[in-house]
Amino acid sequence: MSNEGARFLESGSVPVFGGDFFSAVLTSLADISLLITKEAIVRVIHVKPDAVSFDGVSRWVGQDFVALLDSESVPKFQARLADLVERADKGEVVPARWVEVSHVVKSGQTVPVRYVMHWIEESGEILLLGTDQRPVLEMQQMLLNAQIALERDYEAQREIDTRYRLLMDFTTDAVVLVSAMSGQIVDMNHNAASLLGSSRADLIKRSFADQFVGRGKDELMATLDVPSSMDAAPAIEVEAKADSRRLLLTPKIFRAAGEQLAIVRISDVAQGSSADGRLMANLRQLFHRGVDAIVFTDKEGSILAASETFLNLTDAPGLAAVRGRSMADFLSRGMVDLKVLLDNARRAGQLRMYSTKLKTDFDARVSVEISATWLDDRTDPVLALIVRNASNAAALRADNATPEANMRGVMELVGSSTLKDIVSETTNVIEKICIETAIELTRNNRVAAAEMLGLSRQSLYVKLRKYGILSRDEA
Repeated sequence: MSNEGARFLESGSVPVFGGDFFSAVLTSLADISLLITKEAIVRVIHVKPDAVSFDGVSRWVGQDFVALLDSESVPKFQARLADLVERADKGEVVPARWVEVSHVVKSGQTVPVRYVMHWIEESGEILLLGTDQRPVLEMQQMLLNAQIALERDYEAQREIDTRYRLLMDFTTDAVVLVSAMSGQIVDMNHNAASLLGSSRADLIKRSFADQFVGRGKDELMATLDVPSSMDAAPAIEVEAKADSRRLLLTPKIFRAAGEQLAIVRISDVAQGSSADGRLMANLRQLFHRGVDAIVFTDKEGSILAASETFLNLTDAPGLAAVRGRSMADFLSRGMVDLKVLLDNARRAGQLRMYSTKLKTDFDARVSVEISATWLDDRTDPVLALIVRNASNAAALRADNATPEANMRGVMELVGSSTLKDIVSETTNVIEKICIETAIELTRNNRVAAAEMLGLSRQSLYVKLRKYGILSRDEA
């Protein structure tokens, strides 16, 4: 074991193990071995034959070891060397010291090496056994890249799963995923669970065939097993066990992650769609038989549909008599009431407990409370009105008679006053009604009421004092 004829055994600095034996030991322990003095002068070097990274290092002999390191490695090595020498000078038993440094080799390339430093007591020198760290760093980089790839795959999987869940919940179709092997429900959306008469959580991992009358697992799965090459699979009619409803199953077989699955779309034979038939039926019954009147109008206030209760409240002979007419025709304050309903529902999405009077074509008056909802999730928005008869509650409100008294007072002016005076008085009455309505709608919020009426706050307070509303509310 030599470097240009120099041998460790000839230096007298190592135990006499035999040259070939000692060389083999060092070769198995380290990629590069150096013998340096306490002053860090390189005396002997030995390199593995296949360690190409250390080609040409024979010139290191006689050089300062510190000069062979990059700037970041120098302080670390000097600190380890000083500690090792100090302990040896004190006569302590010096254990091995580890240090990681980077050598500057030819062409400015750096080679990271991890050295173990052994103190040789007989000669007062240090034996450095170094391991090239580049394979370790490459392996760490590979592991880091693999971890990054896993994280990206995980994020992509989460994104796909989110899209899948959103699609399942957003679609109006009732969809079920069934394992072709076990016949169990793997996944489903809430529409499908509703058609089967249970909740999604209760049906997951349950047998799909058990949800239908007279259907065994093998029989049903054999029926669903339609070749994927077929463009349109035939629908299978079944009877739901929960409520004996007739359902149609439209299957499609596919394979994912080595597992064969069937995606089944469920539709209601009676309803002709996959929507929740029971909910639709209940809503239909509520519309026709509910104690509160229900009216749907377009965005301009023209009636599109009205329930039987509304026809009774307005004494209308039938739906044809009210369809297409403006809702203002049936409100005591006409366009004032309708504008309040439309504007507030359009702005806030809904309006609750708006008090007014409903009138008929025979000029009868019925006190009502109206709740409005703006349905804007479509091309042509719709205003939905719930009209509740509030005649009993209105009888307890003394203030409700005031506008009627004012109107009667105006009518009594005919024949005793000029038209100009009558129009002026009528304007005052309407203005007062509008202000009272705005105050009531905004729950006495003066700022909101002024904004609703298109007035400044100062102007609103002037009119409140004019009509005695301010003193009445603050009393």
